[in-house]
Amino acid sequence: MRDDALRAAPFFTRAAAYLLDRLILSAALFIPRLINAFRAAGQPVLFQFTWSDIVFWALGAAYFALLTGLTGATLGKRAMGLTVVNEAGERPDFLTVLWRETWARYLSSLLYIGYILCAAEPEKGALHDRILGTRVVYAPPRERRAAPVMRAPTPAPALPAGGSDDWYAPNR
Repeated sequence: MRDDALRAAPFFTRAAAYLLDRLILSAALFIPRLINAFRAAGQPVLFQFTWSDIVFWALGAAYFALLTGLTGATLGKRAMGLTVVNEAGERPDFLTVLWRETWARYLSSLLYIGYILCAAEPEKGALHDRILGTRVVYAPPRERRAAPVMRAPTPAPALPAGGSDDWYAPNR
């Protein structure tokens, strides 16, 4: 795939894809988080992390890493027509994706500086993209399949002259 054929995804499209992914994760983890919240009711929670918080973070990281590593895009990116590629324009290897979706994304989220960089720079690369040499681009169009042949509809039978009532008879 030629690099010049890839068009960088704009900031707001990437943000919409990320928010959609977060919505999907929230829906998938709603019941376990609700159960966890009831179990922890009455305990101070400010600046305290429990094992369940770590598990929920790991599940979220697994969602991003597995989908991006196996298919090139998460569900949110697919919905927005985006994909993750390396500098050569190909799908990055799984280890790169794993690093991208864990510690490099964490670095981007510190004070949101990595995402502000994405909005400001012409290449639209966030900090985690710059660190690992990845880009989020519009997915290249798949080869177009041959369109089905459209046939003209068969004309309706003409009414016979003379006003006969048996014009609808099938054997005629």
